[in-house]
Amino acid sequence: MPEIQIDRFAQQFPNKYNPPSYAYVPAPSTFFAILGGTFAALSTVTAKLTVSSPPTYLVQLTNALHATHSTYIIRILMVSATIVCNIFMWLFFTKALRFGDSTPRVMMMQTAANFAVTAACGVYVFGDALSVQWWMGASLIGAGLVALNVERPEFECEGADHAMGIDEESKKSK
Repeated sequence: MPEIQIDRFAQQFPNKYNPPSYAYVPAPSTFFAILGGTFAALSTVTAKLTVSSPPTYLVQLTNALHATHSTYIIRILMVSATIVCNIFMWLFFTKALRFGDSTPRVMMMQTAANFAVTAACGVYVFGDALSVQWWMGASLIGAGLVALNVERPEFECEGADHAMGIDEESKKSK
């Protein structure tokens, strides 16, 4: 087992106080949350492909390979892909939590990414049509995520006496 070097501790074990210096990623928690949401969406897509009839392009591919039991092969591949996508989803979710400063913020980013990728897969893989009502709902969900994700100034509590309306002068007079 390699030895922990105290002078290089931040590079060896990055966390939310010592994030790694990725030049292309503004916030590692956001990057990992988006990856986690993407793999969560891909997991649902592969699960749907497992239980539904396989798309024609997958059947044509297995027929081109002269596979005799193409449906079983496709289902085994899709179950395997679902398991792998779930593993990666949890891996990236825990990494995002590790680098993030707030659990709700990480969960919101992952949910938004999951929602967007699921919609794209619905259109391009399954041929779904997205109605105006869907777009309005997606806009409201996105606006809600943005509203919850906005930085707020910290609330400073001056003590229980201040909350009750008791000032220092009235305390002294008693």
